[in-house]
Amino acid sequence: HEKLEILRRYLDAYTTALKKWNFRLIYVDAFAGEGYWQPESGYDTEDYDQFREVIQGSAAIALEIQDKPFDQLIFVEKDAGRVDSLEQLTADYPRRDVQVLQSDANVELPKFCSEMGRFDRAVVFLDPFKTEVSWSTVKAVAATRKIDCWILFPVMAISRMMPTESKPTGVLAIQLDRIFGGRTWEQAYQPSIQQSLFQDEVRQERRGGSERIADIYRSQLESVFHSVAPTRRILRNSRNAPLFELFFAVSNPGAASVATPIADHILSNW
Repeated sequence: HEKLEILRRYLDAYTTALKKWNFRLIYVDAFAGEGYWQPESGYDTEDYDQFREVIQGSAAIALEIQDKPFDQLIFVEKDAGRVDSLEQLTADYPRRDVQVLQSDANVELPKFCSEMGRFDRAVVFLDPFKTEVSWSTVKAVAATRKIDCWILFPVMAISRMMPTESKPTGVLAIQLDRIFGGRTWEQAYQPSIQQSLFQDEVRQERRGGSERIADIYRSQLESVFHSVAPTRRILRNSRNAPLFELFFAVSNPGAASVATPIADHILSNW
């Protein structure tokens, strides 16, 4: 699967590039797998079945890296059934330092970031099926200056939260504020004059489709990370509708000149 091949190639390149350095390399899968489809997720069952390959495969790929295995692997997952599956998977690697945490990634990841040591370096994979990733969590990753981050941004779920004919309010607006770190999502809307029998009415309409939404999120990433890979990689379902956009961001200024071109090459070719 293309998403898994991109991740595999990057993790292999990452560990190879850093094996001559005395770093402690850590892999964190912050949403290791929802494990079941939920009606409110913003996707249908077919979309979920296509995506399940990723949430079931990313942990295994990280465990299988051979050239210089990760010194520690951390898998965070809320669902008890999925936690059991992850624990069965990791049981096949008894000599590896693996933690499976049944918890909320928006709690565990900022904690992990705050506890990183001087010689720790990490790759974090943020792959939520829905819209769980809070901007405060992304900012915590960027602030470490020690993490390379892959973010699977759920453009379909978010576009369904943003009506095309009116700007969202109430609970939806609060959710979008949490995801984008404020009201930047409003940039997707422009005033539109609607003529009626009595007077012209100014309404806010969403323009630019899901690509515009992803562009706004990319700008947010660029505001906190040292570098974001420029290649656009949109992941589509079998009906050719955009499900996700895959972003790569580097927090370490010293690593960006190497890591970003490697990731960008992989995004362009696989």
